[in-house]
Amino acid sequence: MMGTNVVRPMALPGAGEIQLEALEGLPCGCVVAIQRVRPSRVAVISIEAKGPHCTYPGHRVNKVIRLGEPAEPSDYDEEDGISI
Repeated sequence: MMGTNVVRPMALPGAGEIQLEALEGLPCGCVVAIQRVRPSRVAVISIEAKGPHCTYPGHRVNKVIRLGEPAEPSDYDEEDGISI
């Protein structure tokens, strides 16, 4: 009887510890990701994609812009162009 070689992917360290909650578009065209780190459930808000016409130098892909709960929509920061 021949054995079957089963290849199982190795679990990556840290895999499954971050859960995507939402993606939101900013007026400048950039996309913000709101994620939760498990098991602490701390929210991490970061720039996921830079808009093709964005002029804000602070908008860089994978830049964490806030730790903790997202702000109210009225907390829009005109200088950074971030309302999250």
